[in-house]
This record gives sequence, structure tokens and C-alpha cells, in this order.
Amino acid sequence: SPVVVGDMVFVTTAVPVEGADGMLDFRLLCLDRATGRERWSRSAVKAVPHERTHETNGFASASPCTDGTRVYAHFGSRGLHAYTVDGTHLWSRDFGDMTIRNGFGEGSSPTIAGDVVLVPWDHEQGSMLFAVDAKTGGIVWQTPRDEPTCWATPLVVEDPQGVRQVVMNGQHAARGYDLATGKELWRCGGQTERPVASAVAADGVAYLASGFRGAFLGAFDLAGRGDLAGTDRVRWTKTRDTPDIATPLLSEGRLYYYKEKTGLLTCLDARTGRPHFETARIPGVGRTYAAPVAAAGHVYLTDRSGRITVIRD
Repeated sequence: SPVVVGDMVFVTTAVPVEGADGMLDFRLLCLDRATGRERWSRSAVKAVPHERTHETNGFASASPCTDGTRVYAHFGSRGLHAYTVDGTHLWSRDFGDMTIRNGFGEGSSPTIAGDVVLVPWDHEQGSMLFAVDAKTGGIVWQTPRDEPTCWATPLVVEDPQGVRQVVMNGQHAARGYDLATGKELWRCGGQTERPVASAVAADGVAYLASGFRGAFLGAFDLAGRGDLAGTDRVRWTKTRDTPDIATPLLSEGRLYYYKEKTGLLTCLDARTGRPHFETARIPGVGRTYAAPVAAAGHVYLTDRSGRITVIRD
């Protein structure tokens, strides 16, 4: 996904290098928001990918992130690269090579939180969550994760005690970490294989879901600590028709999500888990990867054909 700073739009891409078999040029582009014209383009690194990728994935799938002054382009095994918004290179950090499930390719996006950039590094060999100094690229902390490949993006949210947490999805467990230290605060199992959907949160509750080879959606009280399984810190769960790829949408107390990759849409009361409607077929919406988006009283649903369908929120 692109990110916007004022009249600038930033996107990442990987393009073949002419005359170099298999080599790609991993680039950060700055576009003019009004016209779409390229303002500048920077080559972060040129490399031959060590693994293949899925037919629906590319080699520059991670979204950039920005604090409005600096913009960070993440290319997974090709590193994290920091630039000023006018294109001056600041630093680069290489984390090594990932080994991704079934050669499906990389794609987890970083998240910026104050003075650190959070880099998810879930793969088949030695998963980690990194906190990187946003100014220097130095590692502030790193936390091992007992997880195989996961494509979710970290979510930063403040819990009822005022602790800023990093909430992460995972195949073995949903988890919350202390943003300041990387220490695990809570966990809860129940997820399905190879989760992709990222967490959403509001009013002290985080919602995490997966939907491949099973179904799970849980509402977790962020005030909980330790293993939340079987406790009242798990507000409610769903074990049918949950999202696979697309992240749920939380809007005004309503939680929207698709069944697996289909366009069948469910809307729940986020507080109770009770449905407003379930697995509704929306005309014009087919197979879905993109998360729904809410704005100005409407919800925008984008399917893989490129169509955007608008419903009332």
C-alpha cells in the first residue's frame, strides 16, 4: 500500500535490471499526489532474490511507513532503508535472508511507533520482532518469536494501564508485547495456519483472526497478562467464516470482515461479537485480499478484479 505525506505519495517497487539475469532493482518512489507524476526515485539495493514468490505476490509487497519527516522502505530479505521525504538516504539495515513457507514470498510491513520502527520477521527459521532506532537504524531490542511464517503487520495500541503494546498475529498464538522493552505481555492460542490478517483494536480490546485450514477470530482484553486462554480476558471468539488474507475493519463499534478470501461480508458488534449480518453477498465483490476501508459514513470494498464497491457503514 502507498503512504501519503502532504502532497507526496510513497510506494515501493522491484523492477528487473536490464542485462542482469534475475536481478531486481528494489526502489522507493515518490509521486506527486495531485498528478501521479514521479518526483524522485531511489534505488535501495540491487539483488537476485534467493527464493521465489507466489504468483499473486511480488518482491516489494511490504508497505513503506513514515513519520512525516522520514520514510522507511522495507524489502524483507533485501533490508530496511531510511530516507528523508526529499529523497536523501539516511541508513540501511540488513536482517539476513528469510525462509518463507512454500516459497509464497515475503510481505509483512513495518510499523513506525515514536522513535522506533517495528520490523516483523516471521519465517521458517528463527522468527523475530525487531525494534529499530528510527534515526540511526540501530537495533533497540529484538524478541524471538516461536512462530513459522506470518505476513501480519504489527499494531501499536495503548492498553487500559497506559502501556503501549505491540500486538501481533501468529499461527501458534496472538500476542501482545511491551513497546518499550519487547517483553511478551500476553498470549492466546487458537489461530489457524499461516495467518495473514493484521490486528485491529479499540477501547482496550484487540481483534485477531485467521481463516486458512480452519477459522478463528478472538477479542482479547489488552489488560490481560500471561496466557489468556480460558480466562475472561478473552471477551468472545468465532470459529466460522473468519478472514484469511484481508485484515478486518473496525469502525464505530462495528467489526467487518470477509469469509476467507471470498466477498462474503460479516459485520459484528465489536463489544459482544453478535452479528449485525453474516456472510452477506455484496453485488460486485468477488475474491478479496484488500481490507475494507471506512470513511465519511461509507465502507469501501475492493476485490481482486480492481472493482471498488461502496456500502453504508
